[in-house]
Amino acid sequence: MKNAGLLLLEDGTSYEGSIFGHVSEAYGEVVFSTSMTGFEESVTDPSYRGQLLVFSYPLIGNYRFTSKTLQSKGPQVRGIVVSECASAPSGVGATLSDFLRKHRVPGIEGIDTRSLVQKVRTAGTMKGMIIPGPDIGRGEIRLREMERMKNVWEENLVGEVSTARTRGPFGSGPRAVIIDCGMKKNLLRDISSRFETYVVPHSATFARIKSLSPECIVVSSGPGDPSHPGMSQTLTSLRRLCEEYPVLGICLGHQLVALSQGARTYKLKFGHRGINHPVRLGEKVYITSQNHGFGVDEESLSGTPLNVSQRSLNDWTVEGLQHSNGRVITTQYHPEGGPGPSDTTFIYDAFKKIVERGV
Repeated sequence: MKNAGLLLLEDGTSYEGSIFGHVSEAYGEVVFSTSMTGFEESVTDPSYRGQLLVFSYPLIGNYRFTSKTLQSKGPQVRGIVVSECASAPSGVGATLSDFLRKHRVPGIEGIDTRSLVQKVRTAGTMKGMIIPGPDIGRGEIRLREMERMKNVWEENLVGEVSTARTRGPFGSGPRAVIIDCGMKKNLLRDISSRFETYVVPHSATFARIKSLSPECIVVSSGPGDPSHPGMSQTLTSLRRLCEEYPVLGICLGHQLVALSQGARTYKLKFGHRGINHPVRLGEKVYITSQNHGFGVDEESLSGTPLNVSQRSLNDWTVEGLQHSNGRVITTQYHPEGGPGPSDTTFIYDAFKKIVERGV
């Protein structure tokens, strides 16, 4: 027997459905992804920390979870919203519902996700709650309680997902230090296949990072607002790191590099999330994996040493930057997301050449 539930948005809009996974309440920022596959990666991606993730594809969970596809130890989303959760998935492993139940994360199905995605695209991302039980009156009470909660984008989400200690070494080659702002396992896999890699907390000082004798720095992806006060130490370290080392910034790392060099970031209306986003680099177009709610303000780049190197073909937003010193490059998308599955992994090889050249 299914458990009735409600998805309630901060503007009072409600959607009735059925709870699967763990039967509990959850609140967060309501965002959507256009991905048709890769729900295991999305659910466990630290960049989705603090969010209620809506899948626009109508059937989710039609294959099972395996340890190889997880991007962290468990779910990072606070809840998921789908039109239909597959009841008889193929393969061996945990079902989506079982995986969520084990980790005490609720999902809600039977939602008109097409209408919901259209609403988010029109109104922008907003707070929402998954509430067990169909009573809208109870939902309105919870909405008032939610208004007293801290906005999810005011939380230090990076602090929740960053490593608490230095880890490594992994792999071999020139020595790289990854500043972990919410690193996916695939990023560590890709970097350690080319570099001897250490991973440090996002709050690591310049002195601590330098003591590891790195030859280059990688700033990982992660959740939340790059200008959050909790990122102040990261920015302080990055200002000096960009002067002394080759630096590769990915997604949130791209935004943090921009902030460290004097640019500004801003919140996108509904963000870019999915595995089919076209990006132009030179005369070529690449299909990229993306998951971010903030962007770099192009006008604010004036007077900084950063130049736009890549653009989104959907809305012409900044997708890549290059420092005038030739040693700092960034991508707003996720090369480690691999929708192609290796369309943009050349970024890592280009960065390794920069390191080996010692420009």
